[in-house]
Amino acid sequence: MKSIKKDSFFQMKKINVRKIQTLTGIKGLLILLFLISALLVLSGCAEKKAELIGNWELVPSEGALNDTAMTGYVFGENGTVSFYNGYDGKLTISEGTWQISGDDKNVLELFLDEVDTPQRKIRFKVADETLYLFSDSGEGKTTYDSCYKKTEQFSFEALIAAAQKQKAKEKQDAQLFCTLSPTEIIDQLKAAGQSIGQVVVYTDPDYATGLLKQPNLQLAQAARFEDTSIEQAENQIEPIGGSVEVYQDYAVAKQRYDYLTVFSDAAGTTYQRGNVLLRLDNALQPEKRVPYEAAFLGIVN
Repeated sequence: MKSIKKDSFFQMKKINVRKIQTLTGIKGLLILLFLISALLVLSGCAEKKAELIGNWELVPSEGALNDTAMTGYVFGENGTVSFYNGYDGKLTISEGTWQISGDDKNVLELFLDEVDTPQRKIRFKVADETLYLFSDSGEGKTTYDSCYKKTEQFSFEALIAAAQKQKAKEKQDAQLFCTLSPTEIIDQLKAAGQSIGQVVVYTDPDYATGLLKQPNLQLAQAARFEDTSIEQAENQIEPIGGSVEVYQDYAVAKQRYDYLTVFSDAAGTTYQRGNVLLRLDNALQPEKRVPYEAAFLGIVN
């Protein structure tokens, strides 16, 4: 009897060992399959990433590169991205990072500064040295919103250095906050040797109907000054020379600066330093604007 029980015990033990071995084998196989799948996904993402690295310039719908509208991406191997965008020679740069979506290797994720939608997911494909971007991330869409051609050198390459310098200046300006009033800045400009005469200080009622109306003028202090080297017309409402605007913060001053520079040919030259703008009328000769700019940069720091 004891022998039968002993045999049964050993048989059960053998069965349990086989079960454990089977479960261990299945578990090992599942792990192996998971690792293979992960390697395939990583391999696919790596392939997609390799396709994106480089310079891509926008191709307008008619098929020829446009020298008026300037748009391009630079995707770096280290996950950095630069986005160039401009029009009529005025180029801006946004910087950030990029990656391929982990759950779909056909989705590009962009994280850009100074863009209306800093975090964007865009479906894409690459074919024949052309990058196609789609507005949605769904499958089955055959039309694309825009395409970019791979290039060794952008057609707007000559403007990039100036855009980089401007971006560096903007980063520095964003850290500046000037507490001087417009009249105090104008007084210092005059003390620095500028030929300044009459000064008109704008008050709140003037803001509603004055020349400095748009945009966000309610957040500014402003004053206009006469440059005595310019012939002044009789009975004119405001002196001809320039003006100084002081804003509550850099962001609003930058918005105002961007607005004014669109009309720079008609409105004169505008300089920004931190939360302050200096505007010089077109009547002031270009060679006379240089010392104004130098003095202004020295005052607002």
